[in-house]
Amino acid sequence: MSYSLSFSQAIFTVLFVGDKVEQGFYDFVPTKELSTALNIPNPSAVKILGNLASAGIIETREGSRGGVRLAKLAQQITLLDVFTAIETGKPMFRQDHKLRVTGEKPTRAQQSVYAILTDAETAMKTRLAQTTIADLMATFYKK
Repeated sequence: MSYSLSFSQAIFTVLFVGDKVEQGFYDFVPTKELSTALNIPNPSAVKILGNLASAGIIETREGSRGGVRLAKLAQQITLLDVFTAIETGKPMFRQDHKLRVTGEKPTRAQQSVYAILTDAETAMKTRLAQTTIADLMATFYKK
């Protein structure tokens, strides 16, 4: 697979920020606290936050009372939004493998495999689009 750890880290980042602000701990969650609590190295956190901000998922504020908060309601942010912010243009499965064997049978085999992989990626993206940050936050309080 081609997807990075940053996608999972970005989901946890958005959840953490949404939860801390919703609970009233912060207007803006300090970046250092976020990085420490989620065990994300600061350079990685900065890159993730930059991607999320560019996608309009979070907003940032500098200064002593600065940090990050969600730019939209948690109900308006899907996991596909987070995915798209982090994994821009990256396919789940690479499909650029060149076979040395040639002919109709290998060509059909390759086309069949790539069709299945494309369908799998489409199904994953459909599922991500059906799940919001609010949906995940609601699971925090289930017993």
